[in-house]
Amino acid sequence: MRSLLITFVLFFQTTCLAQASAIVEACTNLIHDYAYSRDHDDPDGYANVFAKNGVFLFRGQRFEGRAAIRKRMLDSSGQTTRHVMSNVQVTVETPEKARVVSYVTVTIATAAELPIQASGTTALGEYHDICAKTTEGWKIQKRQFVDVFTFGD
Repeated sequence: MRSLLITFVLFFQTTCLAQASAIVEACTNLIHDYAYSRDHDDPDGYANVFAKNGVFLFRGQRFEGRAAIRKRMLDSSGQTTRHVMSNVQVTVETPEKARVVSYVTVTIATAAELPIQASGTTALGEYHDICAKTTEGWKIQKRQFVDVFTFGD
């Protein structure tokens, strides 16, 4: 009986760890997919990392729903951006919810021909995310950009 109980506990712990690892991977992929889509002019990919009713809070502006988030990207067309993501920390709260904090360094230029002579970093901050498991898989339910360092114009 004792060995059966030990087997059950080990199985349960292994299953929980595997589930947590899968959630961490899914949320981390969302962080990178967001940056890649934004940097490679993919408004649909950019919007689709968010839940259908997802919210993006950026410097006092609120974009709610995929259409508004997609429009935000379209409104900044003509820019070349690079979002360098790092220090992604995922905290699994439940099997359907996780919190993520990631660092972002952003460079933005209006030139399109590579290589671009950039004047420097545009923003260095953090994204604070709530990710949720949806019928479409893991998505960002809420994202807030937090400025840490600001630079000239």
